[in-house]
Amino acid sequence: MIRPRFIVPFLALSILLAQPVPFAHAQAYTPKENEFASAIILSPRNGKIFYSFKPDKVHPAASLTKLVQALTMLDRNPNWNKTVSIANADEVGGGRLRVNVGTKLPLRDLWYASLVSSANNAANSMTRNSGLGTSAFIAAMNAKAKNLKSTSSKFVDSSGISPKNVTTASDMAKIAAAAFAEPLIVDASQRYNYTYKIPSTGEERVIKSTNLPFLLDDDVWLIGAKTGYLPEAKYNLAAQLRPVDANGKPDKQKEVLVIVLGAQSTSASFESAKRMAEWAWSDPARFTAIDRPYMSYGMTSTHVSWAQKLLAQDKTVYPDGRVTGFFGPLTREAVRKFQLKHGIAKNGDSGYGVIGPATLAKLQELELAD
Repeated sequence: MIRPRFIVPFLALSILLAQPVPFAHAQAYTPKENEFASAIILSPRNGKIFYSFKPDKVHPAASLTKLVQALTMLDRNPNWNKTVSIANADEVGGGRLRVNVGTKLPLRDLWYASLVSSANNAANSMTRNSGLGTSAFIAAMNAKAKNLKSTSSKFVDSSGISPKNVTTASDMAKIAAAAFAEPLIVDASQRYNYTYKIPSTGEERVIKSTNLPFLLDDDVWLIGAKTGYLPEAKYNLAAQLRPVDANGKPDKQKEVLVIVLGAQSTSASFESAKRMAEWAWSDPARFTAIDRPYMSYGMTSTHVSWAQKLLAQDKTVYPDGRVTGFFGPLTREAVRKFQLKHGIAKNGDSGYGVIGPATLAKLQELELAD
């Protein structure tokens, strides 16, 4: 049964990839022989790792590169109606938008072609027409990865065609968490297909999603996903999923982010991701809320990043929206506005401008709200 698309609200949780948390009452995930080169599954809500296998092993990123390309493109705040052309330089082989060199298309169509069907020429054309130029854009991609603390990742092209584009399961988890918090990336991930028109002829064409195994799976609710393949990489997959109950309702609290690198086939990568997700979902204790410390002016931590990103959902509370991990003047003012709006504290109260128990509880309530 095909479900309607669901757009997740902006919630880019900062991830601190710590050591896996042991569960004495639960069995560990047992991979099959040669199931993957590396993998990780964690909670995107708080970064808690449920299972990992060689998470820091460097591996070709293949088309998972396109998640970094997309994040870097969003930083440019592009005009999606701008019409650009496909050039010879964009044609690097692999998956491609099947149009002639010289075909002009709006950036919006290239965006969806890159993320829905993993078209390399579409990604390259966006990069070339970003206003930075190809070399500077790729430098910005590497800076983006570094900013996301993906320090073992390196990118030399924007489509993923080069095996010199490398990442790790841990790094890609951070990149994917940021990507799948972006509504435009989520929208592309959740489309079964995308229809575009050749402006010069009016001909309509349809491209299919590479994420169909999850989009057509009634057991899971796909938030975001991206596939990747190169002979050197084998089959890569990044996917953010929720379990679906008997009534067809997704459980947000059990949302997981799964990275599989180096599976033996496309189907095997999806099977591994689902098997890991179902293993994680099998123990509800894995998803109990973590204790967060109280936060106040001057602190720097991933917990502050978590709070900033939730505050940033409401532009009347935190119009600046910066996520720095530092509890500075802007964050304090946002907390005060949040407290006033929700009747938690007011000027003169001891907890005014401090994230204490009542403010924490309200933020966690918002985190789990659909």
